[in-house]
Order: sequence, then structure tokens, then C-alpha cells
Amino acid sequence: MPLIKFDQDLTEQSREALVKGLNPSLELKTQSCEAHIGFILDESSSMARVWQDTISGFNYYIDQLRNEVPGAKMTFATFVADKVKVRGEDRPIDEILPLNTKTYTPYGSTPLVDSVMRIISLVEQRVLVEPNLKPIIVVQTDGQENSSKNYTMSYLCQVIKKKRAEGWRFILITCGYNPSTLCENMGIDPAAAVEYGRGKTKEAFKTISRLTTMSVKTGEEVVFSLEDKRRLK
Repeated sequence: MPLIKFDQDLTEQSREALVKGLNPSLELKTQSCEAHIGFILDESSSMARVWQDTISGFNYYIDQLRNEVPGAKMTFATFVADKVKVRGEDRPIDEILPLNTKTYTPYGSTPLVDSVMRIISLVEQRVLVEPNLKPIIVVQTDGQENSSKNYTMSYLCQVIKKKRAEGWRFILITCGYNPSTLCENMGIDPAAAVEYGRGKTKEAFKTISRLTTMSVKTGEEVVFSLEDKRRLK
């Protein structure tokens, strides 16, 4: 069956009627069904200070995505010491397992650069299959890079800038320190970054779940408002 191109002025009801008229058994795919979210979560020792809140915050995040963008897929990993733990690669949101105190146990150093490069590499494999995919990459950390062995920060910066030019969206959330220098070093738009206080961990994950959902549904860049930044400090 040939590809159907829709006029942008058509309403959702008109589009659905057109599709069902051509093929009653065909379900209309929305933009959310084509979304891919890459999430890299810090599991280094300093995260022990917000251990329980990070677990509940991340679990809230994936619960919200299940409800709001159920067709989206996710690649999820945590990083600790010299390891990047891939916990789900190109999986439906429903198949991403919630964290608990046995599966998320902070220790060790912070291989931030290697971990972000790993997520980008994994998601890029999906983009090779679906060239029109515009992924959203979420990076969460509470510390500076200190133990990557395979890549440099300058190389990561080049990669992120290239991916942003291709339409990828990057979100950076940092616990307890200003992300401005890290944004500059990584090549991430400061408007898509926010610092949150240790007591605001759950609220931070609620905020990024809202913004991720909005970006998936609209295709627009993620921007933290001044109110978001004030509330999360």
C-alpha cells in the first residue's frame, strides 16, 4: 500500500476517517508511536544521598510516559565506576522495569562521557533503521566526569552538536550543581538543562516527564521555564 501523505490542515478526526476508509483495520499512528527516548541515569556513589527519591522519581517518569505516550520506545542505562549498565535497549515503555533498592545501588565513580556516548550509539542504531526518527536523550547526573576511558568530553561535544543539527533533542538535569559549564562542555542547549536540589528529586522527575511528553507529542525542543528552574532549586 502506498504511503499516505496527510494535509497539515486536516483535523485528527478527518485523518482517522481517511485512514479507516482506505483500510478499516489500519490503526492511525501518531507521532508518539514513533518516538524514541534515551535515558542515562547516574548510579555513582554520590547518588546515595538521593537514593530512594531517585528510584521513586524515575519510576514516576516511566509510569507517566506509559500513560501519555504508550507507543514510544526507550533505551535506558545507568552508569557507575567503569560500567554502563544497559537495562533496556529499544524497548516499549511497558517493558522498562521499575527500579528498586536491589537493582539501583549507587557506588563508584562517574564515567559520564562514556555513558552518554553509549546511549547515543545505541539510539543511533535505531535511527539507521528509521531515518526520520528524532530521538530525545535525557542525561541525569549529580557529579562531573571523572572516570571515562574511551571518549573525551571534546569529542562528545562534537557528537552532540552534530546530533542536535540532525534534530535530536537533549535534556540535562543535574542534582546539586549548576549545569551551565557542563552544558557548554557537552554541547547541550542551556535552555534544556536544569539544576535541582536534593530535596526536589521527585519534583525534578515530574517536570521532565511533563516536558518529555510535550516534546514527543509536538516535536518541539525542550525548554525549562524560569518557573521550572526556580521551583526545582
